[in-house]
Amino acid sequence: MRFSIVGPGFTPIPPVGWGAVESLIWDMRNVLIELGHEVDIVNTTDPKDILDQINSYQPDFVHIHYDDWVGLYPYIQYPCVCTSHYGYLERPNMFGGYVNIANTFAKIQPRVFCLSEGIKKVYNIMFNIPNEKLYISPNGVNCKSFEVVNIPRHSDRSIYLAKVDYRKRQHLFQSIDSLWYAGNIADDKFDQTKNYLGEWSKETLHNSLTEYGNLVLLSDGEAHPLVCMEAFAAGLGVVVSEWGKANLDIDKKFITVVPEKHINDIEFIEYEIVKNRVYSVQHRDEILEYAQTFDWKNVIQNIYLPNVKQVLG
Repeated sequence: MRFSIVGPGFTPIPPVGWGAVESLIWDMRNVLIELGHEVDIVNTTDPKDILDQINSYQPDFVHIHYDDWVGLYPYIQYPCVCTSHYGYLERPNMFGGYVNIANTFAKIQPRVFCLSEGIKKVYNIMFNIPNEKLYISPNGVNCKSFEVVNIPRHSDRSIYLAKVDYRKRQHLFQSIDSLWYAGNIADDKFDQTKNYLGEWSKETLHNSLTEYGNLVLLSDGEAHPLVCMEAFAAGLGVVVSEWGKANLDIDKKFITVVPEKHINDIEFIEYEIVKNRVYSVQHRDEILEYAQTFDWKNVIQNIYLPNVKQVLG
């Protein structure tokens, strides 16, 4: 089967540094090719170029991974779906300017590969897209890319690995001495002199993540965060906000969900981070086994391709 996968166009694929969507697209492409399919990545900011490249390639299936391109959906003459990675999809009160894109989804009524059950409900109830056009298709991770050690060098540290911005809320938690941060800076409130590791390259991510006890992600909005799956692949447990729990088995002891009502209770959060970290460091094998749930090969074979076949009829 021939796939055209459409990216945002602002960052190269594969990305050199930050770029979660671009990383996901690249890993999808590699697994699809490994399984015997052909893939063309369309990654430009010119809408006309997008349509020209798709038409030139003549794919069997088109997958748009950027909300702003949903307006092209009616002009694509091949079976097509869209996936949104927008972090506030389950929080309509936070939409702001995104309401224009939301209205486009509601008007066009495209087929959507939703990252979670919660996001599917938003498309169905708020955007009025029929359930038969909605499919749950979560993100995955390339587990083989990550180094794993049995005993992490920084077993007494937790890492908050994300772009440092208002949505991720890192500055709220800088009084926690054992919490360290990596990511590009987009928040003036964040103190770069306190436990800041800079922006990690992909190589550093793959080689160094395993050296920490667990991962923290306390955002005020997420879709299906790649970084959590990367943590599992490296052997780390996770501490997430209630907005970051999509597709996670919250009964696992290495997965801790902090209720939003406690997000400003730093003493409570520090206790939960340390408790999770102690368990996670001692149960790496359990975490690595769970990571296979999200390995791209399993996700593509067991969820993605069956969804594609349903769309194709």
